[in-house]
Amino acid sequence: MECTFELSFSGRLTDDNLIQFYDVSHALWGLERSISLTTHLLLNGEVITQSPSAKGFYLLVPPAEPGSWKWKTVLALGSTVGAFGLAPPDTMFGWLAKSAVEYVVEETLGFAPNFDETLGKQIEKYRESEIKTPVAKDLSQSRFDAVIEKCETGIKNIHRPIAFSESADRAAINWKVGDRNGQFDGYFNADTFSYLNKTITSDDQSKFQGYISSYNSNTYGGRLYLPQENRTIPFKLSDTAISVSSIRILTSSLGDNAVARRAGQIAGEGDVVLEGFRNESATGRLKSLFVKDVSVADLLS
Repeated sequence: MECTFELSFSGRLTDDNLIQFYDVSHALWGLERSISLTTHLLLNGEVITQSPSAKGFYLLVPPAEPGSWKWKTVLALGSTVGAFGLAPPDTMFGWLAKSAVEYVVEETLGFAPNFDETLGKQIEKYRESEIKTPVAKDLSQSRFDAVIEKCETGIKNIHRPIAFSESADRAAINWKVGDRNGQFDGYFNADTFSYLNKTITSDDQSKFQGYISSYNSNTYGGRLYLPQENRTIPFKLSDTAISVSSIRILTSSLGDNAVARRAGQIAGEGDVVLEGFRNESATGRLKSLFVKDVSVADLLS
């Protein structure tokens, strides 16, 4: 057992160790999907859409514990299930898996962790270690963006006992790796459900200056780092914004700033401007951009 995740609910009926059956069954599906799709990417470098397609590991469930409503999931490496079929514990991979799942969950919930400072560093540390379990070559931010997109529905379902039956007020994911344990900084409550569930698109276009931190040439989407927000914002190009010149601007910004980050330099205000519509949560938090035009920033102004 190199890595354990535990989903726990609190408040309302859960304080009496009860929870609405239908809603929690969907919540557990959401947890399993998030762990499974993320771990499959780490091991195989593929973004899959269904958990049964995952390879190289199993998610196992021990008996439920009395005392509060919680559900434990054990991530075990190996190709067969059984007392003698699991791979020996790999604590380093356990830490990597914990960091990857935490990043996917928190990014989906709108907590906006910094990829380079969190998961990116963990991946580099893992590659420099005496590795037991090989991982995929491409574990870039854009690959995790694709997993986040696939996990959004599952993570929204974790909210069901909070947002539908109201048999709980809050949920959290606890973790254990080796002899250490803790809890994800990201949590689940009515506000995070509102963030996921409702998107309001602005009536007018705005301009956003920053630099590209990830870009997917297959989906024409990526992430723009906005210095004033101190976080990356997902964006998607509209049909009118897809052109050879736009893609050149985006990929040039991505390459230049990857080199700058590697050298420990600060990119400043950014070298690219995306103009388009804001997609916001019900509380006004910027969720993503629908881009109508791409241009090079005027760095002299």
